[in-house]
Amino acid sequence: MEKQRIKDFPFYCFKHLSRFERIKHFVSSEVGNIGFSDSEADETVRLNRCRLAEAVGFDVHHLITAQQVHSATVKVVTEQDAGRGALEKESRIPMCDALVTNRRGICLMVLSADCVPVLLYDPERQVIAAVHAGWRGTVTGIVRKTVAVMAERFACRSADLLAGIAPSIGPCCFEVGEEVARVFGEMFPADPEIVRQGKCMGKFQVDLWEANRRELLESGVRDEQIEIAGMCTVCRPEHFFSYRRDGELAGRFGAGIMLL
Repeated sequence: MEKQRIKDFPFYCFKHLSRFERIKHFVSSEVGNIGFSDSEADETVRLNRCRLAEAVGFDVHHLITAQQVHSATVKVVTEQDAGRGALEKESRIPMCDALVTNRRGICLMVLSADCVPVLLYDPERQVIAAVHAGWRGTVTGIVRKTVAVMAERFACRSADLLAGIAPSIGPCCFEVGEEVARVFGEMFPADPEIVRQGKCMGKFQVDLWEANRRELLESGVRDEQIEIAGMCTVCRPEHFFSYRRDGELAGRFGAGIMLL
């Protein structure tokens, strides 16, 4: 990924997605919390979202967010949904963790503080998606289901898709117990790199980046069209929010994409 700073607001961009002039995309940073919560004044969050929109170059009133619930639910949105969840949380798209559209001028955004954001773009059919893949969403196939929705609704071919796996908790810090490790082991039995022995007895390290890359590959996305940021949110307090590191006080950063 490459870091940019426009109008004194830093954000990151994937190198391979940046080659395309018909989209804008971003991964925001620790400079401004853009997630509504009890620990941050709503007005501060609105201001940060406006600053982000101005820096990236989209209309904040055309932003769409979802009520993320660690599900495998995918919703297709249109311009009629523009602004839902943009400046307050009550109007968010309810109960889903992936947004898909082929409509121009609306920005899809997912929020994270350790979970894996994934951005998808089909330059042939001009379709985009923003996915929130927590560990529960990962094991229920949220990325795979999003690719399937893009194919079913818009005739996207998975071989045409580009994917960006954004910063999240890395395999260095995502330590889990035997029950969660067993779920990942059963899901990826042929890939021992995804689950490794942890630092302590009875603990395991899980690689969510590789798990989501494997889901993309199994869905038909080409390996050379997948970019992994490889940046652990827990290890980089100067760059990203992290719930595992900071608990309830953690803010949220966003990953978004828009068709021009």
